[in-house]
Amino acid sequence: MTSEDSARDELYRLLQTIYFDAIDQGDAAAAVDAFDEDVEWVHTQVWEHDGHDRSKTDTLRGRESVREFLAARISEMQVEGIQHRVREAISDGRVGAFRAEVVGPTGTSMPFLGWVELTDGKISTYIVTPER
Repeated sequence: MTSEDSARDELYRLLQTIYFDAIDQGDAAAAVDAFDEDVEWVHTQVWEHDGHDRSKTDTLRGRESVREFLAARISEMQVEGIQHRVREAISDGRVGAFRAEVVGPTGTSMPFLGWVELTDGKISTYIVTPER
């Protein structure tokens, strides 16, 4: 395994296994374990629901702010029945990008793109926007 493979696998683990899987299971506290304490979190809505649409981008600073935001939103996501799936990830261990999708209960999917920066094995910058 090359160092690029290792960096990619680690980014996938942070995003899918720690962050998105925890969100999909309703656990905001576990989800933010992927992030650095001072994370900059920038999120443009991908799956429009409950009055949340793509016209607003949320920008938060700090793991606790992200946890509070997710704790308030997770119940809405669970009612929607959506799941998050990382499809591709690349990373050199310092920065990375990924393609993912939100999948609804009927199989409808909405793709999105992300950019991350990593500090000491945690995500310190997280930027997500719908792909289309």
